[in-house]
Amino acid sequence: MEVLANLLLNIAMGFVNLAIMPWHLVKWIMLPTLKAKMNVILLMAMSKELFFVLLALVLTIIIIGIFRRSFLRSTVLGLESFNGRIGRMAAWFSIIMMIQQVMIIVMGQVFRGNDLVFAPLGIELINEELQWLSGQLKFYNAILISIASAYTFIEGGHVRVDLFYATAKRRTQHWIDLIGTLVLFLPSTILLWWFSWPIMVNSVFRARPMNIYSSKASFRSFKFEDSGTAEFTWVWAFKVLVVIFAGLMFICAVSFLLRNILALLEKDEEVPTHYLFDADGDSQAAVPSH
Repeated sequence: MEVLANLLLNIAMGFVNLAIMPWHLVKWIMLPTLKAKMNVILLMAMSKELFFVLLALVLTIIIIGIFRRSFLRSTVLGLESFNGRIGRMAAWFSIIMMIQQVMIIVMGQVFRGNDLVFAPLGIELINEELQWLSGQLKFYNAILISIASAYTFIEGGHVRVDLFYATAKRRTQHWIDLIGTLVLFLPSTILLWWFSWPIMVNSVFRARPMNIYSSKASFRSFKFEDSGTAEFTWVWAFKVLVVIFAGLMFICAVSFLLRNILALLEKDEEVPTHYLFDADGDSQAAVPSH
């Protein structure tokens, strides 16, 4: 009973904090120093207060959406379109990665060079060792995985391994997706954020070392950890991408949850299990409107 009481109290406080969020923002802006503001951000990003505010926000959207389907529909499309546009921009890195790989091969195997210099009209754009540029390809690949994964999921592009999902009725598929999102999808994104945030903070900021149990923060400056080798050295960038991946996948999980709730509420309409994009990244036949 005590655990249940604490849970209900935290949920109630989540609604309260959500309602007075503008006041919290004003208080944060009024903090006298950058250090004080950064300390709040470092601790808030992995706090239970943030979790329950987000929970309260999702529950509010669901409650409003039950009575106003147009609001729920527009929220689903807005979240999925946001992830879709970001994912489509990240997809351009596949072309950049391909062009850079070709340039590295030509310079190293044809001209037997160790450096790649690209300076059209005397404007130096690239002047790096091939070893560094080869390592940079891993960074481009990390961008594709971390930023475009949510977009790929929304389009239904990930591989599904199932025994009966594909042959199940559409309504049964929505129930499976809804339960799977609540039990696996949402918790995994939250845990990934919770574990990756302190790792990213320790790599990017000079601050009191953080871990998942940290209750204090002491920001001093930025440090941007590197590997100290001849290859691509931005270790901090990879750790930032893990946090971005967790955030985008959380948004994806919320939008997928709302999509399935909408589908189950709209008994008389056929709501697709996934979002469809046109050439501009906008909805093509995502959620039918009345």
